[in-house]
Amino acid sequence: MTTPPPYYGPPGGEPGGVPAAPQNTQGLVGMILGIVSIPLVCCFYLGIPLGIAAAVVSYLGLQKANAGRATNRSQAMAGLITGAVGAVLGIALLIWAITAGQNINWEDITNNSGN
Repeated sequence: MTTPPPYYGPPGGEPGGVPAAPQNTQGLVGMILGIVSIPLVCCFYLGIPLGIAAAVVSYLGLQKANAGRATNRSQAMAGLITGAVGAVLGIALLIWAITAGQNINWEDITNNSGN
């Protein structure tokens, strides 16, 4: 009768498993918000809050990409850029509307509308 081989216990080190999936959601959402913020600048200035939200979410996605937890650095950069463009365009349009609105002679418009 032969003796069984000695038991040495489980192997040391980290268990081999499936690597964690990349966390690409923030970069993708930031890019979508940034792209949508540009045309929505003309719609009741919705581009300003959407652009700011896109820039913030994209910045967080960019931090994940730089840390190696996400693989969509280019999407996060696109969201950051388009979000900033949307916010700046919205603020510029708001400033232009305020300054142009002061130059309109509203009395002439209201007096002539009844004719």
